[in-house]
Amino acid sequence: MRREFGTLPAVGAVVIGLFGLLAVLDGTWQYYSQWRVVRCAEQARGTVETIDIREVRGNNTSKSYQPYIEYEYQTPTQRLEGNRLYPGRQSNSLFGTHLAAKTAIEPYEAGEPTTVYYDPQNPQHAFLDPTVQAGSSLGTVGFGLVLFTIAVVLMVSSGGVGLR
Repeated sequence: MRREFGTLPAVGAVVIGLFGLLAVLDGTWQYYSQWRVVRCAEQARGTVETIDIREVRGNNTSKSYQPYIEYEYQTPTQRLEGNRLYPGRQSNSLFGTHLAAKTAIEPYEAGEPTTVYYDPQNPQHAFLDPTVQAGSSLGTVGFGLVLFTIAVVLMVSSGGVGLR
């Protein structure tokens, strides 16, 4: 005998599945966008202006560390300023330890010349390290896959999928 699939579990499973699918798409888009910018980036001469590590407080006792770096660079048509270490949406990644953040900015010294990479379609989007930061993107994809799997399990366990 087949159980009736209730409306509430069906809606919940569909909503969870949609959030999972959106997370997978967002993570994939983040990775692709970084990869595309790195692949198309042009190099410019720049000068490091400021280097710092900022402590970022989370819930109660959690702490992260964000490397902060400012630099000037010259494209063929304009002189610009930037503060991104890596390509992508955020200016810089958060690190779990002060040492990890310090390691990320170790190659740079205030007042010293550096190579700056910039998007020729959007020269204000510049960064110093042309490495795609896959961790955040792949984490978002993994989270989305977990949500999607939960949605499938909910559908199957509540009789929403006609398995005979």
